[in-house]
Amino acid sequence: MLSRHLVFVFTLSIAGFSSAMADQRLDVLKRISAAGAPALTLKMLDQAQPGVDEDLYEWILWEQERYKILSKWNQWDQLLVKLESLPVDIPEQFRNQAITYKARAYIQQGQTTTARKILRDQLWKSAADLVSEYQTWRRLIIESYLHDARIEDARIAMLRFDHDFNSKDESWLQLRATVLIQTERYQQAIEVLKGLNSWQNRYITLLGKYLSTDITASDLWLTVKKALANKEASEEELATLWALAFFASEKMSPVDRVVALEQYFKNAVGSPVALFEIAIDRLWQAYAEYADLVGNRSELLLGDDHRWLELAEKTAIDTPIKARSLFALLMAKGEERDVINLAAEGYLKTFTEINEAERNLLNQLFNHSDAFKDASRIPPLMRYQLVDLALMNADIVEATRLMSGLTTYPAGTDRLSWQLRQSRVLILGGRFDEGNLIMQTLISEYTEPNAESTDKILQVLFDMQTVNLDEEVVQHLNRLLALGVEPRQHREILFWIGDSYKSLKRYDQAALLYLQSAMIPDPEAMDPWAQTARFNAAESLQKAGLVDDARRIYEALLAVTQEPARRSLLNHNIQQLWLNQNTE
Repeated sequence: MLSRHLVFVFTLSIAGFSSAMADQRLDVLKRISAAGAPALTLKMLDQAQPGVDEDLYEWILWEQERYKILSKWNQWDQLLVKLESLPVDIPEQFRNQAITYKARAYIQQGQTTTARKILRDQLWKSAADLVSEYQTWRRLIIESYLHDARIEDARIAMLRFDHDFNSKDESWLQLRATVLIQTERYQQAIEVLKGLNSWQNRYITLLGKYLSTDITASDLWLTVKKALANKEASEEELATLWALAFFASEKMSPVDRVVALEQYFKNAVGSPVALFEIAIDRLWQAYAEYADLVGNRSELLLGDDHRWLELAEKTAIDTPIKARSLFALLMAKGEERDVINLAAEGYLKTFTEINEAERNLLNQLFNHSDAFKDASRIPPLMRYQLVDLALMNADIVEATRLMSGLTTYPAGTDRLSWQLRQSRVLILGGRFDEGNLIMQTLISEYTEPNAESTDKILQVLFDMQTVNLDEEVVQHLNRLLALGVEPRQHREILFWIGDSYKSLKRYDQAALLYLQSAMIPDPEAMDPWAQTARFNAAESLQKAGLVDDARRIYEALLAVTQEPARRSLLNHNIQQLWLNQNTE
């Protein structure tokens, strides 16, 4: 029997804990988020969080954890949506924390002017200097200047902060060292962090020594290589080390730059230290620099894309990094669509396998680069990979962006399967008309039905029912029935049409379809499917006001039902029918 829904049962019963165990509940969620499942964590948080009117203190605890998760996983849009919908009458201390999150989110999105306006509005309030968030807001102003490369403004704001607070807080000292390095005061930055031994401070100091020429690029590269051997290093530390390797590589060879940047972007997360943040377009630039060097050595002319492609294909096995650089140059600057598509195919083939690290790299290269903001510029073969990645991450918005407009399908995938996937992504992404149009085309061309393909089509139609496209679903299901599907699927399709009619509140038609489904292949059938269909028919008849018909079906079911709980339900429904009839 076709299963309409895949039900995922989470054994973690967070909602059942008592209020006294709030800390334990939050610890459970933190562990799940840290394990790499923030979407699941947020879903469970939504289910378990008490209402703001039910328990304000505990609601705040849950809300604070939500903001931490969204911030950690760079979900800035979602964070801002939550912050904009905060209740008006929340405690002042929590509202100040929310303002901090809001300002940081705007900074991360590049909307620094908005962030500064929010921060200044708070700083200019009377008695603002008595608020616990006051210093944080002052520091965020400095961070916003750094984000805008307004280095002198950041330095002046830093000096004022130092004069007002003389803070020894480690995070402040890191920010102070960052400003000093940005203003080329390297020795002062090294002095500020003296005696602080966290890896973040060690690597900022190391960068300061390199930039002040205390150590050479080769020294820095060797130091990074030794540190990379630390098996206990976090992903954030590894990303920072590869950023240092990149800084060293800028005085070394183009291939070293590509190696360092590829490794940096293969990490699931970037460096948490602002000095070591690198834009993905720097890797595209590194690819181009290395490819130009290789092309010049081979005396290739710009614009002769076929010869560049030939060279890339020849080098792919022995020197994959060189080949990737050539393929990347063709993808970014090639003029012939066929060559660009072949370059995308060649780029992917340079990897032994597309595992998590490679998927991180592809995601950064094509989903976060200014060069490919328009998804139509991404080669189709690469878009197929990125759609799969988005679906794996349950990112329907991104999958929809990538899928929209794709008219071809990947090699090794039949057209029907690709159309179904495309329709499903568009429908779940809210682009109902586009998704429905694909289903119309697909079903009109579906002239030789088979059980497996019909089941796949039905799964997408269930998604359409989920988003209340019931009128469209009825049309599609009726077309499938006209094709002469096998008896099992015939009875199932009748049932699902009944479901859509029920959603449309056309209860008499729903009852008719449920009963037709129950009577295939035998009008007297009382197998589990038939019983379920008859029960749904009785409920629909009751809603349609056909009480006597509903009672007769309930009584017929009662005659064949042995399970006590089901008998109790049937008796209850029959009693309700009598009560309703007698009180009308």
